[in-house]
Amino acid sequence: MIIDWHNHWLSPRSIDLLLARTEAPYLRRSEDGTLTYTGAGKALARPSLALDRGFHDIPTRLAHLDEAGVDRQVISWPTTFGLDGVLEADFTVPFFKAWNEDLAVLVRKHPDRFTGLAALPTADIAWSAAELQRAHDVYGFIGGVLPVGAFLTLEGAETLRPIFEVAERNHSHIYLHTGAAHPSIPGQWSSTLRQDAAWARWLLEVNSHFAASIITLTLGGFLDRYPNVTVQIAMLGGTLSFLEEAITTRSRPEADPDVPASLKRVFIDTGVMGQGPNALASAYRVFGPDRILFGSDYPLVPSQRTLEVVEQSGLSHKQKSLLLAGNGEHLLKQLVRS
Repeated sequence: MIIDWHNHWLSPRSIDLLLARTEAPYLRRSEDGTLTYTGAGKALARPSLALDRGFHDIPTRLAHLDEAGVDRQVISWPTTFGLDGVLEADFTVPFFKAWNEDLAVLVRKHPDRFTGLAALPTADIAWSAAELQRAHDVYGFIGGVLPVGAFLTLEGAETLRPIFEVAERNHSHIYLHTGAAHPSIPGQWSSTLRQDAAWARWLLEVNSHFAASIITLTLGGFLDRYPNVTVQIAMLGGTLSFLEEAITTRSRPEADPDVPASLKRVFIDTGVMGQGPNALASAYRVFGPDRILFGSDYPLVPSQRTLEVVEQSGLSHKQKSLLLAGNGEHLLKQLVRS
């Protein structure tokens, strides 16, 4: 059973709320029905993004899954849209509550195809902690999604401990995805202007964010108090795989944690960055075959494209089987049982 752990959805009420906005970020619908998202700040590599129908049309999504051979999606809010980084709680709290409630309806309607992660705004940590509890008790979700920008430093991550206390009690799965946290979260890095080579600079910035978050969570010791929380990092964990050897070489055995073992505390997924044999081989070397989950980044990326990359990656049949099915099935069973 292929489980896609990296994909996104816009719910009916979230679309209505974004269409009603007069200032970015907002959505606009063209005469042919196409939705275009315009962001604020530097969240996206380009100012506006035309959205595939799979973002909001469930028959289109289900047909795509059937065609690609994907059995289940673990759906998350696209934090890449950057709402959390530019809007206050008076908008994001009711917005994400509506999105979470809509997702719960979808999951109940298609329990054999979809699993939910709650959207948790960083503008109101207390509300998000309570919402994560509701996600388990009421919505039937397995955890939540947070912007990676909140975890660039231990200082920033410390402000989210109330969420992780709830996550620990519920054996939650927490997904860190691209995006800035609310400005009240300390330790975030200034974003580059990207006046040249925008895509290259965006990728450099985002992948550095993911690497920093893994250091915060593992080597920084943030997760030490949460043995029952599983954490997933998008985009193969960014540049961390390429830095691990240097970090390990410069570590002090008497003072620093066991770097290779510590890094295996998190899961990573193949979304966006799993697009070549070198990246996957490096990730396997650092994180091990049982810590990599399949993620397509659908609807931004067709599922077939990432499946083809995995097939052509040079991994063994057993390794590919673990990535596409085994790891995800084992993790999902563990989370549902908990």
